[in-house]
Amino acid sequence: MMALVAGSILGLSVGAACRWFDLPSPTPPTPVGALLVVAMTLGYVLPDFIH
Repeated sequence: MMALVAGSILGLSVGAACRWFDLPSPTPPTPVGALLVVAMTLGYVLPDFIH
């Protein structure tokens, strides 16, 4: 659970820093790439809840 909170805070911080400094977003430019990131994240987080 702590990894989920820390990852969320880190992700929001990176997004805010990119917006603040006018940098391009470090996210995948396509919906398929974004879904891949979501799938990898869920694959990392869900086993903690299931087990």
